[in-house]
Amino acid sequence: RCYQPTEIAIMLRFSSRNLVTLVFVGILSILSTFVHCANSNSGEDVQTFSSLSEFRSTVIDSDSVWLIQFYDDPSDLTLVYREVATVLKGIVNVGAIDVTESAQREIADSLGLASFPKIFALGNDKLKPAEHSGKVEPQELLQTAISMVGKTVEARARERWHVQGEQSGGSSSSGGSSSSSQGQGSNVVNLNEGNFQRKVLDNPEVGMVAFIAPWCGHCKALLPEWAQASQLLEGEGVYLGVVDATVETNLAAQFGVQGYPTIKIFPGGTNKSSSDAVSYDGGRTKEDIVRAALAEVDKSGIPKPIPEFVGPESVKQCEGTNKLCLLVALPHIAESSAEKRNRYRDTLAAVSKKFRGAAFQIQWFEGSSQPDLEENLDFTFGYPAVAAVSLDKGVYATMHGSFSEKSISLFLTGITTGRQTTNPFRKDLTIVSVEPWDGKDAPPPEEEFSLEDIMGDDDEVTEDDKGGEL
Repeated sequence: RCYQPTEIAIMLRFSSRNLVTLVFVGILSILSTFVHCANSNSGEDVQTFSSLSEFRSTVIDSDSVWLIQFYDDPSDLTLVYREVATVLKGIVNVGAIDVTESAQREIADSLGLASFPKIFALGNDKLKPAEHSGKVEPQELLQTAISMVGKTVEARARERWHVQGEQSGGSSSSGGSSSSSQGQGSNVVNLNEGNFQRKVLDNPEVGMVAFIAPWCGHCKALLPEWAQASQLLEGEGVYLGVVDATVETNLAAQFGVQGYPTIKIFPGGTNKSSSDAVSYDGGRTKEDIVRAALAEVDKSGIPKPIPEFVGPESVKQCEGTNKLCLLVALPHIAESSAEKRNRYRDTLAAVSKKFRGAAFQIQWFEGSSQPDLEENLDFTFGYPAVAAVSLDKGVYATMHGSFSEKSISLFLTGITTGRQTTNPFRKDLTIVSVEPWDGKDAPPPEEEFSLEDIMGDDDEVTEDDKGGEL
């Protein structure tokens, strides 16, 4: 069907703002060409691109408003879309990208697009396109295109005359912020130009930073995995960050961001620079992310300390859904030495490294310092003693093998695979607050009595001791 200009004008919802209205009045006069259906020129006004570099120079770097369709089936490039291109000629540029061709698929990949067909309007900020969510019908396509023209005019007017108002110019309503996509409990650090130096370059921990665009399909798929990985990496000497590259354009340029998402790994240590960042091209599941992060920790990060269980505040570290806490009672320092205790702790550190990324934490305490806890865990056979506790499920399991990296690893594997027998764990325990170990040997025992107190001082002679004269 050929639509009359009056019909299209009624269907479109023009902005009442003065600047936008001026643009729309001019567009209405152009829409009169639509009555002729433009069949003879169909397709001639739809531009195509032979490479990613041509797309960037022609579209991304241009000052024009664009309407771009990405399709993987030729039938998606309809006659209506071609006719709209003719109507918008000289006002909005219209393009089409066939993602079945490798060179044009690269364009879609750089924008993080995975499903097709899709149509976007690109305005003043080409990194914030608006996705066309309506039907491929003349009035709806024209509304998307003209709306972007209005937003572009408004954005440039604000830039020119410093007009205050709601920010526009092309962000997709479905994009959302990175923080909202990360979910509850996320440890992901939101980064910007103001905090990047402090939170990344001067941070001694290993970091992985994702540069994303809110409208990018691959980014939307990444963010939930990124958030879950950040929780698994808690306390491992590594953090995950995210940068909205459509807002932080200077940061994106500094790190050579050309597609979304772009992930950079920052090694451990302070005084880092942009040249220290390494691109990450691995998998994007939470498991892949955790593996890559921990591999970098092994290379350049700070070794994870094994915390000491010192009281009620330590119990909080064991809380959480499906979280295991490995509690280890080591011999009293008076019955051991600092050297032997550190060897025990080195064994625990080796186990911790082997099970990195698993939802458990190791804590140690001095034997006999937590009598109620030790009784509940069946620590009746001497020290060292090892038990795994799940506060979430209210159960525990006690290890009965020798204290070695291999035995503890087999014990933990048995728990994670469900082969280890568990017992109910009392939650009304009395937890004692103790002073942390100072890292030293036990002081020598103080003498309980003095020989002087028993024998007296031979140098002091009383008158009675002198006796009488012969």
